[in-house]
Amino acid sequence: MTLRSTLRSQLRQNRNALTQTQQESAALNLFEQLKQNLDSPLTQLKANDKVALYLANDGEISPHHICNWLWQKNIDTYLPCINGETLVFAHYHDKCEWQKNQFNIAEPIDKKPLTGTEMQLVFMPLVGFDVLGGRLGMGGGYYDKTFASRKSHLVGLAHECQKVESLPIESWDVPLDAIATDSLYLKTNKI
Repeated sequence: MTLRSTLRSQLRQNRNALTQTQQESAALNLFEQLKQNLDSPLTQLKANDKVALYLANDGEISPHHICNWLWQKNIDTYLPCINGETLVFAHYHDKCEWQKNQFNIAEPIDKKPLTGTEMQLVFMPLVGFDVLGGRLGMGGGYYDKTFASRKSHLVGLAHECQKVESLPIESWDVPLDAIATDSLYLKTNKI
């Protein structure tokens, strides 16, 4: 087992050990971190911007408070849908029809999904992160392949318990612009 695989397993256990009450508290604190920090991309959104987020799965920190705030501001939201080895983004609204992908994760049905380059801001889940802004995903490379061109503002979302001192970074790992948790907002300055 590689170091990345070992870390992935350990960090997934950490976030899955959180109770439902801890998960909800973390989701609210995450939203407050993003809403109150002047460097946060939430403070810079405009009406026609397109924002991608995700439905929390496998203990991931939930962006549902972020989503509700975006909907109140009439900002279009999108969810990732697997499209081969990359992602496309389906419009997310209260009347979506749904389907399950090969990982049994719900995806909205959208006949004209958008590409990653059409998203101004992307909130993505992380398995782990380090203080230098390194990220560890689930291992499929979907986000890395989708955002290799680096046209979108990428913000990783995680629980504080997913932070490690240092991650082994690979050449294909797309750097993040920032990382937000339930207790911090970190600009990575990697771009």
